[in-house]
Amino acid sequence: MRISLLPLSLCILLFAVSALFGTLPAYDRSLTQEVLTAILGSTLLYLLAAYGIRSAGAARLVAALLVLFGVVFVLFFIGQFGYWNYVETPAFIQRLGRATTFLPVPYWIFIHPNGAATLLEGLLPLGLALLLSSRKRMERVLWAGTVVVMAYGIFLTFSRGAWLSLALAAGLIGVLVALSRLPRRVTVGLLAGGVSLVALAIVTGLMLGPERLPFLNSIGSVADSRLTLYRNALHLAGDYAFTGLGLGQSFTMVYSRYSLLIFVPFLLYAHSLPLAVWLGQGLLGLMALLGMIVMFYRLVYRTLRWTQPGALFHGAWLGVTATLIHGLTDARQYIESPWAMPVWFLLFGLAAALARSSFREAALVQVAPGPRRWRLAVGAAAALIVLVLIFNAPLRALWLTNQGAVAETRALLAPDLPQSERDSLNEIALQNYRAALALAPDLPNANRRLGNLYVELKQYAEAVPFLETAAAVEPAYPAAVKGLGLAYVWVGKTDEATQTLARLENRRDLINELNTWSNFWGGAGQPELAAAAQETANLLARQ
Repeated sequence: MRISLLPLSLCILLFAVSALFGTLPAYDRSLTQEVLTAILGSTLLYLLAAYGIRSAGAARLVAALLVLFGVVFVLFFIGQFGYWNYVETPAFIQRLGRATTFLPVPYWIFIHPNGAATLLEGLLPLGLALLLSSRKRMERVLWAGTVVVMAYGIFLTFSRGAWLSLALAAGLIGVLVALSRLPRRVTVGLLAGGVSLVALAIVTGLMLGPERLPFLNSIGSVADSRLTLYRNALHLAGDYAFTGLGLGQSFTMVYSRYSLLIFVPFLLYAHSLPLAVWLGQGLLGLMALLGMIVMFYRLVYRTLRWTQPGALFHGAWLGVTATLIHGLTDARQYIESPWAMPVWFLLFGLAAALARSSFREAALVQVAPGPRRWRLAVGAAAALIVLVLIFNAPLRALWLTNQGAVAETRALLAPDLPQSERDSLNEIALQNYRAALALAPDLPNANRRLGNLYVELKQYAEAVPFLETAAAVEPAYPAAVKGLGLAYVWVGKTDEATQTLARLENRRDLINELNTWSNFWGGAGQPELAAAAQETANLLARQ
């Protein structure tokens, strides 16, 4: 069997194409250019590595250059660590980082710790592979030094996600080694023991409580905020399910305005790679990412099963794996895309090239796909067509909601648009939402978007029934609950507004916002609206 890189390469090319499409729904194309350039450049680097590396010497050279780049990067991070105030880093790590700061002055480039961890976690396994595969003493000393420096840099980042991803990657390679060398009974015993130790650690942490384990408290706090973000981002992704809301920095204001109903930037990105890709590159991008993952690990599985790959292959695919695991809870590839994403794609390409070399060295003949595979593919395509036909109306409703959301976002956020064009876009959004509700009257996305747009257009009475429908289906989503509460305020139903807004957690912020609205409407000559906002704020404060 000779392995083919075509399935993985097609998925990566599809990912690049989806990035191009991701510029289309963006309300400001200039916000997409940095990430778009990074994705297209990273795709080119993958192709050059996957198809251009044809010898063990070339593979080792590329791996060495990648690791040395990581060392230069981490030395720059360590060297100016003490000049930056990393507020989330514990005091003892800050003291250690200040002690090892060696650059004479801080430089203008600020490196976020999670961004540094995202790059280094992918290169550390590759550095270990170079160390383990070196035969000369000086080479071993060199690569041992690089591993120590990168490991120290990852420690300074205080990136819990990077630590966990590297631990899981190490556990994964340990399991593979155990499965290949130890008797099954011993392997099962070791796995059971490891799971038992993890369970015991969790139970012990819960019994001691966060007050005795500040580290656990920190993890719990981050997990709670991330889960809230993921829930809100999933609701938002449903509004732009097919096209996404736009690549790059488009997320920031769209999330603030349409998930939280606030007027200032709050978060830069979705803190999850799959969510970030779906929101930025649409459904096509999400499918391409999932295809990349499936095809890559299909390649890894076949290489491990049929050949005897060297240490560099293990270092490359484990580097991809560590970055991917961290990507489930963070997405620094988007924020630091000019340098984090190319390294990740190069690891994909290096692993692919080494897999092909392993098959070539094993001298395995190519086996054509059997008829069973074609039958499975045809069956899957037929099943997809049947599902589309069955769910035709809901899918069309989601598409219309998507089109309306893109038009509404441009009407509100696009720079330098005349008011007449904004009004025209809002009318397009209204028509799409109404058409969506004609197909699926209970669709929460269309109900919520239509209701909140009516509030934006000061048609408060029309907004209430749609927001009531949305809030009943999305009882924890701020855009639905807060939207309904504010609609109640503006129609004078202050008791209902108080009961609705009390369901949200940030009560103090809501009270301050209502006081601000009261002052605004008072200055705008709307005493009834000002009084309703003030009364709701007072009632909410007494809750």
